[in-house]
Amino acid sequence: MMKGECRICGNGIKLCERCNYLLKNGANEETIKKTLSDTRTNQIWDENKKVAEELANAYYDSVLNEYKKQLKKDSKENFGYNTFADGINLGLDVVLPLLDAEHLQKAKDKIKMMLKIRRK
Repeated sequence: MMKGECRICGNGIKLCERCNYLLKNGANEETIKKTLSDTRTNQIWDENKKVAEELANAYYDSVLNEYKKQLKKDSKENFGYNTFADGINLGLDVVLPLLDAEHLQKAKDKIKMMLKIRRK
């Protein structure tokens, strides 16, 4: 490894911001290496970013209109939280009904694991 490379992904310094974030949130080094080297996973993540931006552009104005009355009497933090939660809800509403029972359970287990890690 050349001086200045991340020990996990090879980008940045000793530990880059992305790998440090993943480690802090429960992933181990082997999992991170395996995931980052998986072409299909990276392709899905890139596609997800594009879809997320398209959905944000499509829904942004309607979300602002929906929250307009609340926004006047609400804090920026609460508004941000509520719209963030709505975005997560939209994602779950789109994806979860498409899964068969086995994959639905896997998705729910993954969500539980993520919540458990965040609560620590």
